[in-house]
Amino acid sequence: MKTVIFRTWAFVALLSFVALGSLKAQNAKPFIVPELKYWKGGEGAFQLSGSTRLVADEMAQKVASLFADDLEILVGLNPSCVTGVKPAGGDIVLKIVDEKKLKQGGEGYVIEIGDKVVVSASTETGLYWATRTLLQMVDGSGRPEFPKGTIKDNPDFAMRGFMIDCGRKYIPISYLRQLVKIMGYYKMNCLQVHLNDNGFPKHFEGDWNKTYAAFRLECDTYPGLAARDGYYTKQDFRDLQKLAQD
Repeated sequence: MKTVIFRTWAFVALLSFVALGSLKAQNAKPFIVPELKYWKGGEGAFQLSGSTRLVADEMAQKVASLFADDLEILVGLNPSCVTGVKPAGGDIVLKIVDEKKLKQGGEGYVIEIGDKVVVSASTETGLYWATRTLLQMVDGSGRPEFPKGTIKDNPDFAMRGFMIDCGRKYIPISYLRQLVKIMGYYKMNCLQVHLNDNGFPKHFEGDWNKTYAAFRLECDTYPGLAARDGYYTKQDFRDLQKLAQD
């Protein structure tokens, strides 16, 4: 009887040891902002290298190009973007799929990280958000690698952003351009630029005639209307909107 009990406890202990070892081998959920909806950790990591290719279908090529540029900034690697080839181990695959298969919403995406990385979304936007997740994974670890696992993610809110007041305080266009890039990195999609306003009369002796006012956008109809302490040309603002659209 004692022998049976001992063997039973030994078997349970062995199972527990195996289970704990399995849990320890699974990659922890990456720290991503906003937090990932679903993560199933695998074992090991996908290594980025000089031979890594971005294999993109026709609709995903623009996102692939943007992703390659950002990887060069973060890890010094600029993978080649190719299409119409069979993916191999070490490749990152970007593809647009039918939403019925994905079931993640228009901005949702799925990332499967194994011997190769397969990124799927039903729209360019969803695919772009997926690449932001991959960039954060590299940026957070400080190493050119992605932990193996599966991600399924989509935003909770359709509008994600804030307003910046450039009317009362001039903010250089270079800052706004950088802000747009940072917002994209955190999957934010709406920036309201408050261009024209006046100050508060209580700070100007209660006199509206003395109260500071600024119009920040170039005006052809009234050339002297734009604020003297800083304004944006029409081309400046067109370029900002194009950058945000990309």
